Amino acid sequence: MNIRSFTEYEKYTNGSIEDIIGKVHAITQENVNYNSPFANIKSLEEANDFPILICSEFKVTKLNESGKIKSKIYNQFNFRKGYNLINKHIGESFVPKTVKDRNNVKRLKFPIVASGKNGSNTYNSLYMFKKSENDYNSYQEKIVPKTRYEVLMFKNEAVSVYEKINDNRYERNATKDLDKAIKNITGKISESHGLDAYYLTIYESIGGKYYLNKVSKCSSMNEKQANQLYIKIYEDYYGYDLPNWFKNKVRSIDVNS
Repeated sequence: MNIRSFTEYEKYTNGSIEDIIGKVHAITQENVNYNSPFANIKSLEEANDFPILICSEFKVTKLNESGKIKSKIYNQFNFRKGYNLINKHIGESFVPKTVKDRNNVKRLKFPIVASGKNGSNTYNSLYMFKKSENDYNSYQEKIVPKTRYEVLMFKNEAVSVYEKINDNRYERNATKDLDKAIKNITGKISESHGLDAYYLTIYESIGGKYYLNKVSKCSSMNEKQANQLYIKIYEDYYGYDLPNWFKNKVRSIDVNS
């Protein structure tokens, strides 16, 4: 029998979870307290031609370029020390208003964050700023968030959305406005920076605007997020859908209890 997909596999054999998990390997920097669908490895050579997801600061060397490693690698990017991706998008609607000239600070809404080679300081009023004689390179409006969102992305698609309240995270469905903001942000940053699986930290201001606060790799996933991301990478690499019973099992994981 020529079984062409997991849909047919499920139909004819009823399938099992053991036939699905472990088909994507991952390099991470943390130990998890749940059964991860990824096969965890410490080096590229261990992948045995399976696709690899890098969720740590592991650096891909020229070993892969030489052809010795044939696996497809997701997340080859690394942010070099001191690199600020958001500053590359100053002027976009999702980046707080920023000026370089000290004389233009009066155009900003306070509080602001002034940054330079010796660090940064927050000023709550123009009066307090003028009293300072510190030298800075840039001046940016400081967003006081009404709430914060952490969005796990795979390429340009949101995999999961969590609202962060105090030190707790709660799974949410993206509102129409948040979804629009996510698409606007990823449309600008994903392709230009070679991102595959990553987090967006988004602030919603008191005025209802959305600002990108941080971009980071796919670390610190909970059990549900790991499975959701596994599905996306599996289907992207192998080219066919995983069976519905597996996806339903993932959807049933309750992370808010």
